[in-house]
Amino acid sequence: MPKPYILFYNSLKTQSSQQGTVIVIALIFLLLTGLISVTSMKTSIFETKMASNEQLKEEAFQTTQGVINAITSDINNFVIAGDVGYKICKAGATGCDSTAIALASATATLTANHVEYNITRKAPLFAPIPFRASEENASSAKSYSAALFEVNAEYDGSQDRLGQAAIAQGVAIKVANAGQ
Repeated sequence: MPKPYILFYNSLKTQSSQQGTVIVIALIFLLLTGLISVTSMKTSIFETKMASNEQLKEEAFQTTQGVINAITSDINNFVIAGDVGYKICKAGATGCDSTAIALASATATLTANHVEYNITRKAPLFAPIPFRASEENASSAKSYSAALFEVNAEYDGSQDRLGQAAIAQGVAIKVANAGQ
């Protein structure tokens, strides 16, 4: 009778060994599922931050472009009498020849802390007006010149984590020649 006892003992030993294997395999699958979940969450958080940064970058650009548009919409912001290099800045700025740039109150309030802007007179002092037709066909082209300016605006909200943008735009103002 010892043989059945040995067989029975062997079958119990195999069964308990299999139960331990199932637990180990289940723990491995649980660990893998946890790792996949954590990786997925980190990726999702990273993508959300990227989208937020892109939105802030676009808002900074739009704000800067709004300031440029506000400056260029008022012809009184451009001082024709200034020499090449004459610089006009926003109120309170230093290192400028004038601080007389006027902005609409809504734009000035919105951008008071984060935007620096200025207008600089560019060379030549007076340039011929660009035209498409030949000079003979453009009868009034000889009567006018252009004063050239560069309008710069820089938005820096990086201290408040709001993004950064800088725009420079050229402007030509039509000026009647002295003989006119």
